[in-house]
Amino acid sequence: MYHLSSIDHGHAIAAVKERVYRYRAVERQIIESQPGARILDVGCGVGENLARLTRYGGRAHGIDPNLPRLKDARAVAPVAAAFGEGLPWADDSFDMVYVSHVFHHASDLDAALSEVERVLAPGGVLFAIESVDDSPLMRLARWIQPRWQGDDVYTRFKFDELVARVNQHGLTVARGETFNWMYFGWELLPMAFAPLEFFTPLFIGIETLLHPLLKRFGGHCWLVARKPGAPRFPAYSM
Repeated sequence: MYHLSSIDHGHAIAAVKERVYRYRAVERQIIESQPGARILDVGCGVGENLARLTRYGGRAHGIDPNLPRLKDARAVAPVAAAFGEGLPWADDSFDMVYVSHVFHHASDLDAALSEVERVLAPGGVLFAIESVDDSPLMRLARWIQPRWQGDDVYTRFKFDELVARVNQHGLTVARGETFNWMYFGWELLPMAFAPLEFFTPLFIGIETLLHPLLKRFGGHCWLVARKPGAPRFPAYSM
């Protein structure tokens, strides 16, 4: 009888998780349509997203205020120590700004969005993934755990509120949705006790089956917005 190795099982789990992280196919399609696109990953952490964005064909750079994390990220792509409210690049420097679960850590969301708009070239794209308060479960989690991995949560919003804030800063949101109404609560458990990962496909199945009915209660969202100008990505002329 064939048994998956731990590596094979890990790859299988990662593939199944793509059914929850519904934005992954969209980001890949956009970036692969313009090889060599200049991408800034705001809040890059240890470089997990940088590695994926580079694999898609982008020329990725990252920023993060946490120096220990940047030591790991530096092995993946060029990085700088900075906050999103003050990006150390000139105007119109990037084709895409990628922001994954960072806006809720911003002490000044409007300043961070202004900086995104400033460094984006005309026709460039903001790709954002965020935690949102549309979910009662997320609101409870924020009450129980007001910090995440040592970082304070300064800003909270619902999906429609985030869309409105992005639109107010010279960008036009064209696509996006809430997702992950339940799975984000489950995925914390395997972090504490790894063998529970065996049951992850079951919970992903429940998540995706009920997504059409419960997505309005999603704890996460993704959105794509474009700065006015000739489109930088053929797959996303909007």
